[in-house]
Amino acid sequence: MKKISVFAGLLLLLSACFETEKNPQRELSSLTFKSNGQQIDFNVETAQSPQELALGLMYRKSMPKNQGMIFLFPEPHQTAFWMKNTYLPLDMIFVNDKHQISGIVENAEPLSERLIYSPNRTIAVIELNAGTVREKALHRGMIVQHEGLSLPKN
Repeated sequence: MKKISVFAGLLLLLSACFETEKNPQRELSSLTFKSNGQQIDFNVETAQSPQELALGLMYRKSMPKNQGMIFLFPEPHQTAFWMKNTYLPLDMIFVNDKHQISGIVENAEPLSERLIYSPNRTIAVIELNAGTVREKALHRGMIVQHEGLSLPKN
């Protein structure tokens, strides 16, 4: 019986390692939210290629506080996200072509296949741990700065 428990524990550990290997953490870059002299900084992974955009934070079991992921799009458009294979509850922040927060979805349900649509003219989506939007008082209209965002359009 003890051998079965040890074996089951080993299988669980190996499956957790396999899940992480499916989607290892990428290099981090700085992202800043600004509003009325307030500045809130995060370190984010960047998803830009079609494969990175499709994978996002899938299979991750945890994410450090003050980290997240930014999804960058070459042109403003409406997009849809889901939480399939995503174990973390997330806050989603939508960014328009003026680099402003144009929409927020808090506490997206893990593993859900329900589509979450962005507002029109979205150039980026930022995913943070659930509860971060409320904790940091992030809100519509805040300016987003990240090296992957081109100059805002007037």
